[in-house]
Amino acid sequence: MLQDVEQFDVDAAFEDGIMKAPHLWSRMGAVPLFEDKRVLEIGSGLGSLSTSIALAGAKTVLGVDIWEPRVAFANKKVRERFPELRNVSFVSTPVEQLEQADPFDLIVSQNTFEHIADIDAVLAALRRLLTPGGRAYIGFSPLYHSPFGDHGELRAPVRFPWLHLLAGRKQVIASYNRANREAATTLAQCGYNGHKPATFREAFHRSGLIVEQIRVNPAEGRLKSAVMAGFKAIARIPRLEPYLTVGMYVILRQPHVLA
Repeated sequence: MLQDVEQFDVDAAFEDGIMKAPHLWSRMGAVPLFEDKRVLEIGSGLGSLSTSIALAGAKTVLGVDIWEPRVAFANKKVRERFPELRNVSFVSTPVEQLEQADPFDLIVSQNTFEHIADIDAVLAALRRLLTPGGRAYIGFSPLYHSPFGDHGELRAPVRFPWLHLLAGRKQVIASYNRANREAATTLAQCGYNGHKPATFREAFHRSGLIVEQIRVNPAEGRLKSAVMAGFKAIARIPRLEPYLTVGMYVILRQPHVLA
């Protein structure tokens, strides 16, 4: 949360997140039907996506995020900005520890899975928390090995593609520690799992959930779409795939009959 407070306007970021929520569904290739659905968001951050889902008519929306200051901001912001919304709330309970009497119809996650160290544990939680036939919509970008996969963590004066890989993990960790006044020693402690596309695909397929879709590098706009299409084409060369897979947009479905 230190970066949130010191480096950008969180109120403006909240509003911007609501405006940009349709981008996620565009990249997914489908807009879920939220009306009267129970929805869980994993990695809810400042609360923008959960708020947009509540505004779309969801019965209830629960956002979970491990950063307590962001959870506090989201709860306060929604009460102030949308006092009519009584169906959305935020907690800092890790999803693996979430106790829920009633399962969720939908689970969504935006730009979070590239940070999660134990993907299998989170996917097991999804399997436990989804109603039979329920779906999870998971979109995340950028993956660590892609052109700007450090999310700007290196803080170089000029951003060049793959510069964080050339600089090495030690430099990324050192930059993170300076900016956050931390003493991290691993990339995971900085919030980056460093997983490659194959690792994610394998985890999705062994989760026990039905993999309905894995879209790679969807984008908005002609130029960006053309660049991403080029990346996707070149990424068919196996050794190059990690460096050219920027984003993955996945739909998983709970079986109707649970094992």
